[in-house]
Amino acid sequence: MINLPGYESGIEDLTDGVTLPVLQDTDELEVAENYGASKWYVYIIDRSGIPRYVHYSMDLDGDEADRLLSEISTLVKEAQ
Repeated sequence: MINLPGYESGIEDLTDGVTLPVLQDTDELEVAENYGASKWYVYIIDRSGIPRYVHYSMDLDGDEADRLLSEISTLVKEAQ
């Protein structure tokens, strides 16, 4: 996950109940800007660095959260 600059206080919400790493972007690094990421884009990248899933504006309060977790689970199983 990439947390955008200025939203550092939201990291705890992003990681609540999960063990996914979060990259804290900065105004100096501009990772989100350099890679075209923006709020609500979700990129799931496998171990070899290949983007496997890209989502825009997911409704994580609805059933899309289950789909996202299933995709992550599939990649974890493939990596084992």
